[in-house]
Amino acid sequence: MSKINGTLILLRKDTTTIVGQTDATMNATADMLDVTTKDSTAGAKEFEAGETGWTFSISGLYDPTAAADGSISGAITDLKAGTTWAAKWGEVTTDDNYWSGDIKISSVTVNGPKNDMANYTIEAQGTGVLTETSN
Repeated sequence: MSKINGTLILLRKDTTTIVGQTDATMNATADMLDVTTKDSTAGAKEFEAGETGWTFSISGLYDPTAAADGSISGAITDLKAGTTWAAKWGEVTTDDNYWSGDIKISSVTVNGPKNDMANYTIEAQGTGVLTETSN
């Protein structure tokens, strides 16, 4: 069984890796359509898969001096403008195993905790098809 070092899992906007990442999550979902009828067996609910969707989420250490395109400032600018990113999530530094698709930034959170490093979280909503690439 092949395994991937989690350190290699990153989110990239076009060809720019977002600065300071420490955590990355992908979530794929499907709407569950209730198809339960009076004829359903033993009163058990029945479902069919409907439309699918997906999100990317990353967390990291906040660097206010980062270049605009890979920075929190750039993410907030894109959030406000509704900019679509061509995103890659996965082993993007080697282009080996990754998921890609268009995303829109849905939230940016920056935290300044006491006695700890300032950090951020970016949530992104996928729009359209999510594609897997394995080399």
